[in-house]
Amino acid sequence: MIYKFINKLNNNIFILLIFMLLGLMSCYDNGYEEFVPPTGNVNNIQPNTLFTTSTGADDTMSFVFRSYSTDATSYLWDFGDGNTSTEENPDYTYETGGLYKVKLTTKSSDNLIAVDSSEVAPIFVDFDTTQEDTEVTFENLVSGASSLVWDFGDGETLEWDFEDTEEDPNFSPVHVYKTAETFTATLTATTFLNVPVSFSKNVEGLILSTIPDFTFAVSGYTVQFTDASLYAESYSWDFGDDSGITSTEPSPLHVFPGEGSYEVTLTTTNEAGVSKSSMQVVVLGAIEATKAAVVVNGDCEDGADAWNMSKYGNSELDAWLLATTGDKDQQPGSTSDGNRLDGEKTKGLKLYEIGRRIYQPVEVEVGVEYTFTMESRSEAEGVPTEVYILNTEITSEENIMDYADAFFEVTNDYNKDKSSATENNFTTNTFTFVATTTTALIYMRAPNALNSSTEVFVD
Repeated sequence: MIYKFINKLNNNIFILLIFMLLGLMSCYDNGYEEFVPPTGNVNNIQPNTLFTTSTGADDTMSFVFRSYSTDATSYLWDFGDGNTSTEENPDYTYETGGLYKVKLTTKSSDNLIAVDSSEVAPIFVDFDTTQEDTEVTFENLVSGASSLVWDFGDGETLEWDFEDTEEDPNFSPVHVYKTAETFTATLTATTFLNVPVSFSKNVEGLILSTIPDFTFAVSGYTVQFTDASLYAESYSWDFGDDSGITSTEPSPLHVFPGEGSYEVTLTTTNEAGVSKSSMQVVVLGAIEATKAAVVVNGDCEDGADAWNMSKYGNSELDAWLLATTGDKDQQPGSTSDGNRLDGEKTKGLKLYEIGRRIYQPVEVEVGVEYTFTMESRSEAEGVPTEVYILNTEITSEENIMDYADAFFEVTNDYNKDKSSATENNFTTNTFTFVATTTTALIYMRAPNALNSSTEVFVD
């Protein structure tokens, strides 16, 4: 009985399921579209583009670019010099140094664009040298430097800045070495991103430059020349008298045709075959002047024309122009006493410190004999005044006699009588010299004039 009931129930359930299936099939809609899940950047999130740069290991003009972009399917590199690349991680070498802005543009799979940029400063550092004796010319081959420092290896340096332009002499300098050793010259160039890069090269094979020089002694029209040159391997003399006579002897004897002023030139050559010349004027007999001597700048303001010797490396020396304006009476009859054509008064100077000097340039004619008068008074005994007639403005007092046409020493101007009637008495001395250049520089110093007790007045 129970079995029959269950069997009947199962049959009824089976029939019900069939009806339900048929009902569902009867509800099917032929217009239904199949669901497709979304793809790509659903939330429109912007991708990131990043890259790094590093200088090549052996070449400061080369750079390694590495991209760290997200979701990038294409790359476009702009190196800032007009060149581009579509590589993901390119290596690039610049042809010219400088400062460049590099830009990377990437595109994602959804055509979204991202951009990153950074500055790079490629630089090329090198130089060549050419030399003559110990004079070396440095040819600068640098490209892309904001500043330079030259170290010549002998303790001397030079600096250059981009604002000075490449026309500045410190960009490709000329340096004279004082010895013929081997030196290591170093050029340090700084990029526009403040990164220093150095390059060094040995400077060797230097040969000391010949320095032609000579003295001479006159006897009538016969002159004995004596060589005083340095590093001379050969000699060539031109006596300047249109005789056509020359000499290759170190110290020749030459007879001139008569009175006159002759420009004698000695050319010496060193072992490197480099020649240099030196000229001196030889005066025979009296040369008649064609114009009067002219005192240069004799009326400058008091102290305005101080010759500051510190620019020549002698900071302790200070030379003052002899004729300065003022109204203090000094030597009666001198310009300080109004004895000028215009009636104006000038003021004498005094030597009273170890570094004080007096000078006066005078325009003259070569070969003419000149006489000048000096009024001086020393406040102490044993304080001589040294007077040099220089043929050039000196850069230091070392070897000063090499530049002197004449030298005089005043030792007779000490005034021991200090009475009011005679305390301003000066001693007059007259000196004669023959000019060898168109400007004679009267140069005075008193090494023992150290203070007001030992000072020397000059008018």
